[in-house]
Amino acid sequence: MKQETIVKHALEDWGAQARVPADLADRALRARSRRPHIKIALVGGTSALLAGTAAVALVSGGGAARPRPPAPAFEPVTLSADTTLRTDLGSAFPRRLVAAGHMAVSAYFTGRTVNANGKQTFERTWHLYNPSTGEYEPVPWAYLSVAPGMGRAAVLEGPLPAGRVGVYDMKTRKVVRWIRVDHPVGGAAWSPDGRRLLLTSYGSNPDAQGKPGTSSRTGYYVADSAAGPGAFHPMPAQRDNPGTRQDLGWSRDGALIWAPTATVPAKTFYSLEGGKRPAPAHEAEYEDEEAGLSPNGTLLPKFGPKPGPAVTVTNVVTGKKAAQLPIESARAWADDRRLFAIGCDPLKCKGIGEFRNRLLLVDLKGKITPLTGYRRSDREGSWVPVFTHR
Repeated sequence: MKQETIVKHALEDWGAQARVPADLADRALRARSRRPHIKIALVGGTSALLAGTAAVALVSGGGAARPRPPAPAFEPVTLSADTTLRTDLGSAFPRRLVAAGHMAVSAYFTGRTVNANGKQTFERTWHLYNPSTGEYEPVPWAYLSVAPGMGRAAVLEGPLPAGRVGVYDMKTRKVVRWIRVDHPVGGAAWSPDGRRLLLTSYGSNPDAQGKPGTSSRTGYYVADSAAGPGAFHPMPAQRDNPGTRQDLGWSRDGALIWAPTATVPAKTFYSLEGGKRPAPAHEAEYEDEEAGLSPNGTLLPKFGPKPGPAVTVTNVVTGKKAAQLPIESARAWADDRRLFAIGCDPLKCKGIGEFRNRLLLVDLKGKITPLTGYRRSDREGSWVPVFTHR
């Protein structure tokens, strides 16, 4: 992969954070067709039981050690059977739940660039869904990941990296458990079954700008919800990848983890203990769309053909084109036939008009349903959705 495509991917993430010249963003967007998409985190999953842990601690009184009572068991992760379409068309930023099929916007963030310790640093402001109110509400965390079922989130305090990870009850709006780590972490991702957390550790803030090849990633933990953070596994950053944030992610079945690369294939896969493994079928292919493979593992969206806006969906089993959709990018699968997508006003989608866009639902026949109001994706403060199996 060319270095400018990696820089472009960083600009997309920083695009919600920092204002860039319109012509620069325009040139970058049109370079998308050369970019394997490196994901920060991918969530989905099935029902699972989350359990608390028993802790042993020294307590005052004669210096004796005695076990604490076991921590209360977490409620089971329950996936909703609700596939109702939910939209919020009247707000510049979503206020009410946005959802379709099996997926929902569980959270979103806006961002800005600040000067922290002498470095330009991307700082997120998060809005997390509240199941009690049905609305998105601001939360003070520096980074978060929402578990399948949208009942809990893993939260990190700022400034990053953090020395502990909170398990946050989205309904009560309280941290129900802290997981302390010896190696501070800057990224978190729930496993597809919701039972484990993949925590990526860093020596310094992964959102601080740095020279290519200077990512401070040091390794990772696979934290079991019932047994704490587990062992630390060293995995330094790849020096040929110019990104400073190089979070690890889960394979679709949760059996392996992957690290982003700066080449094709876009991912390198490992066992949970860190041993290199072959990539699962079609999971390491050239993916330039965030949605990746459809839930049934047969369809893959790719950018193009130019000049667009266009995304082509291909059946990876037969190699045949399944659809060509008039959208700018495919963000997540609602089910096997419908995609969450970003699209601009079809009458004003040339030049800088492509940056006035909104979240859509599009099926493989090209039917488009708007989900949110318009945003300006080339301006500071633009909101970025996070998708989770509801």
